[in-house]
Amino acid sequence: MKVSTVVYLCSILFLQSVSAQDQKDVNVRPPDTLPEVVVTSLLRPEKITRTPASVQVLTSREIDLFAGSNTGELLATVPGVEFTRYGVDGTTFNARGLNSAFNNKVLQIVDGRISTAALSGGLPVFNNGTTIKDDIQQMEIVLGPQTALFGPNAHNGVFSTITKDARQYPGTTVSLSTGNQRQYSGRLRHAQIINNRWAFKVTGEYAGGREFSFTDSVYLPNSPKGIPEHEVDYDFRHLRGEAHLYYTLNPKAEIIVSGGASTNDFIQVTTSGRNQMRDLGYSFIQARFKSPHFYINVYNTWGTLGNSYVIPRYTQIFYALTQPGPQFVPPDEAEEIALKQASFKERSQRFNADLQYHKTFSEAGLFLVAGLDFENARPNTSGTTVVGAANAISVSQLGAVLQLEKKLPYQMRLIGALRYDNNENFESLFAPKITWVKDLDKISIRAGWAKAYALPTILNQYTRANDLVFGNGGEGIRYIPNNTLINDPTAVQTTQPLKPEEVHTWEIGIKGQLTPKLWVDANTYYGKSKNFITPTLPVGGRALSVDGISVDHNPAFAGTVTNDTLQGATFLSFFNYGKANVYGLDLGVNYTLLPWVQLAVKYSWIDGAFEENDANRDGVISPNEKSLNAPNHRGMAILTVEDLLKKRLNLSFGARIVEKYDFYSGNQQGSEAGAGSRIPPGNYNYGPLGGFTTFNLFTQYDWSEALSFNFNITNLFNTRQIEFVGSPSIGRLAMVSIKINSL
Repeated sequence: MKVSTVVYLCSILFLQSVSAQDQKDVNVRPPDTLPEVVVTSLLRPEKITRTPASVQVLTSREIDLFAGSNTGELLATVPGVEFTRYGVDGTTFNARGLNSAFNNKVLQIVDGRISTAALSGGLPVFNNGTTIKDDIQQMEIVLGPQTALFGPNAHNGVFSTITKDARQYPGTTVSLSTGNQRQYSGRLRHAQIINNRWAFKVTGEYAGGREFSFTDSVYLPNSPKGIPEHEVDYDFRHLRGEAHLYYTLNPKAEIIVSGGASTNDFIQVTTSGRNQMRDLGYSFIQARFKSPHFYINVYNTWGTLGNSYVIPRYTQIFYALTQPGPQFVPPDEAEEIALKQASFKERSQRFNADLQYHKTFSEAGLFLVAGLDFENARPNTSGTTVVGAANAISVSQLGAVLQLEKKLPYQMRLIGALRYDNNENFESLFAPKITWVKDLDKISIRAGWAKAYALPTILNQYTRANDLVFGNGGEGIRYIPNNTLINDPTAVQTTQPLKPEEVHTWEIGIKGQLTPKLWVDANTYYGKSKNFITPTLPVGGRALSVDGISVDHNPAFAGTVTNDTLQGATFLSFFNYGKANVYGLDLGVNYTLLPWVQLAVKYSWIDGAFEENDANRDGVISPNEKSLNAPNHRGMAILTVEDLLKKRLNLSFGARIVEKYDFYSGNQQGSEAGAGSRIPPGNYNYGPLGGFTTFNLFTQYDWSEALSFNFNITNLFNTRQIEFVGSPSIGRLAMVSIKINSL
């Protein structure tokens, strides 16, 4: 369908609907601007205008307007969220800068369950989880450091999804979506109330499509020659489902038991290149108890890498084996060898248990929340990518949190929280948070300070790659330094183990309805971060153990022994470095032009300064060591027209602007300086990210209460849109969907 045709049809529909519009004197605003919207993810349900943090909400109404199934795409509309996209299917998100291609500083939660992968990389699951779009009640985005409330890795923000309760949303929903790039999705949700005590729901989805054709370059060891990635599979697929059982003990207490699983095929962009993810799987089982004063949440999550492999490694091995010479083997045999040697295996799990106590002391004007939580991570790669044999690593953590909210005179409140974590691999960790709030009629003003931390991932702590690269967690790496006696126990040294990354942030914000037609949400912040993690750096010596687990050193790099003295040995590991001051502003304004027409304008600005950021310790702070990895300026304008054609049609037209910016992460580089070239050992530099303005169109037509249609286009004019390193330009994407309710 041509863009001109789409625009023409939408214009006709708009003009016809305007002439028939019922002119009621009602102020209609986007759902997340209504004071009645309740935020549930801050330990206490609260109206959005009273929340003591920067919170944005995507409600089911906004989600239903979207024809696709990857709800992560909607985060591009949220101020403060640094949304990036590396393909038709691949989306990532961050907040407040310092992003990377392997970012674990945002916490993803679903129904109170940490849904960050149980795998050793510790990444959010993004679009690979078990929840389907049609079962989402709302998505809550809490920006800024939130460790005091949510624990480690709630560093830059928390992305919390709340699903629909079977008792509040009973019935059956069937949805079908299709679009260009062979996109498709079939979704089912069935929820049923059995009696006044029992209810259940089941959900499922099968979705897929094809990525944009893009072949990155792979570089041979000790050679500047680049070769194309070998046999990339551009098809992606997601199969997911959940089941939930509800039991009402009494009108004020309930038990919910849930389980779910997903399996996924897709292309993943990392700090070194791209991975072909095949049969990547996530699963969970969860039990929750809720009452007016107690909340208990116990769950176990599993993750498997299936048959995934590293595309650059696979390409290098296949190329080497199929070149003329003594190593030559037939292509079929080379294919099998390359897949085996480039694959990485993992079947890991994580256990979590939370206990919270809530109590309101009305006479004292005090609200209290106290909580305990426990976590045990058990990575298992069978010795392939982390040290030790299968199940050799087990890392536990015990945490406690106390939050007090005190009412003050003149409609003011003071909210303080303190969290303590005792992790086996780190010293005692404290995360305080304090916020002052002034409540007006439909507005709140707040100011606060908070500390947060992000723990090094299991890979950072326990990596084992080619018996050359080792993690640096726990007690550190014991090694024999070069130029010391090989058998002298007093010569053995230990590396300085990794510390958590820390951030201290000051914030001031205002949120609320200034006039009957004007809604404002503004937040400014200043944060000081330290203890970033370097790329792998060389250490002169022979490695003996990682956190007390014995390791074998690659003989090619283990050095030689002359007169009982070790010489020429080396290994690679991670270390802490640097400091950064990051500051910015997030602003959202919603104005009701007509009772059925709203205009939303959203803008974010971020900047920073860096200290001691010599990550590779070469004595020079290079551009890649002081990059925010985020655009200084980005914005969006959205015009929404609702209840057209006798309240059957809703339209949303948006423009998204992202400033051009440099991005560095490991071997990946996208910068203006050096664009179109390569500096070893980095990958090819395709140029800076961003620098585009794109337009999007979303429509929904309700044929009846039981039947609705959706149509949306992103990047309407097919603008060049590169949002991530090692990725193609994101072209025009169109989707149509049909949804049938209550079969």
